[in-house]
Amino acid sequence: MEDAHTCEGYFKDGAGYVETFTCPQDPGSPELGYCCGFEDMKYCCSEPGNYYPYKHAYMWTLSAGLLVGLSIAALVLLAFLTSVLVLCILFLRSRPQQVDTGLKLSSHGTDPGESSLKRVSRRDRKKPTYVNVTS
Repeated sequence: MEDAHTCEGYFKDGAGYVETFTCPQDPGSPELGYCCGFEDMKYCCSEPGNYYPYKHAYMWTLSAGLLVGLSIAALVLLAFLTSVLVLCILFLRSRPQQVDTGLKLSSHGTDPGESSLKRVSRRDRKKPTYVNVTS
């Protein structure tokens, strides 16, 4: 590819050696004046540095598929982030507003009627009395 109008000879897989040719090969297509391609496949093209001899219509199919895939991935990510946000808000709103200190215990100097938890020493305990009921 020293000259833009000359394609050097090359070896093509399964076809042997392809001789040097000049571009354009067809005089009816003067727009194909550049040599393009790879070391094992060369052809005449309309823009220098073009490596693909195919029409680029298949790229629209790939692009559409890529856009659909990226759109679905973006929607899944958006749904995940929305769920996390909603769960965080629900968690923050359901927290108790005041700190729970646990059971309300009374100290030794308080009225015994205030607390249901009262420590009774052994000597303060009364022995059960049994009543004999005869009829």
